[in-house]
Amino acid sequence: MPKVFFFFLVLLSANAFAQKNIKESVSFEKPPKIDGDVSDWPCDWWIDPDGKFFCNVANDAENLYVRLKVAEDLTQQKIGLFGLSLKLNPKGKRKGKVGLKYPVGKDASEFKKNEPQALDKGTNAISMVQMKKELISDVEVVELIGLAKENIVSSRLGLANGIEAIIVAQDDGAYLYEAKIPFKAFRINKSEVSVLGVEFETGRYLPQNKNTNANTGYSPTSRPGAYGQQPRMYYNNYQYNAFSTPGYYFVGVTLK
Repeated sequence: MPKVFFFFLVLLSANAFAQKNIKESVSFEKPPKIDGDVSDWPCDWWIDPDGKFFCNVANDAENLYVRLKVAEDLTQQKIGLFGLSLKLNPKGKRKGKVGLKYPVGKDASEFKKNEPQALDKGTNAISMVQMKKELISDVEVVELIGLAKENIVSSRLGLANGIEAIIVAQDDGAYLYEAKIPFKAFRINKSEVSVLGVEFETGRYLPQNKNTNANTGYSPTSRPGAYGQQPRMYYNNYQYNAFSTPGYYFVGVTLK
């Protein structure tokens, strides 16, 4: 096969792969109300390949609207404990530099004595739902990303730039998130944006190992578990924690 033709096929395949991750902004007659009731969105959910995030993005001339649903237990716990960031990239790529973190998660000092552990799958369903509701029962603080050197911290209800955000837990334990973001709040010129990169990323747990250098990397070792349990994996003398990897979803959105 000629090299030029092979190179063309590679480019074509890469372009086709990229296009799978692009959605068209949702159309609506009336903008959705940011109240945690997402039934006023006239569309089906977009679903990420891992099935952890369900979302939609819409826009009008001045604002971006986002709805998100998270039903996976571990991802919900990551949001409640470590926060959720919504970042935007006017170039349509990943690694957005502006956006908001809401909820912001627990203070790191709360984990110094007790390492957080994922809820046991065998937990009573009613207890599980109640615990997940409690994780987001007091989430009134928002951090604005990219407007200053440090994130700007504000009350959710006290934001003066028109941003609105809310997260609620349904009776089945699923999290519903809605946000309204004026383009001008992050100095985005909508007329110059063909595809907007939108990414959701949960926070994660970062254990501090006082006995090793943080740059030494991970050295997994297996240790016997308790009676009847599988061996546990440890990294630099720390037991692997399910919260150490963030939940992540990216979608490119063509604006209207």
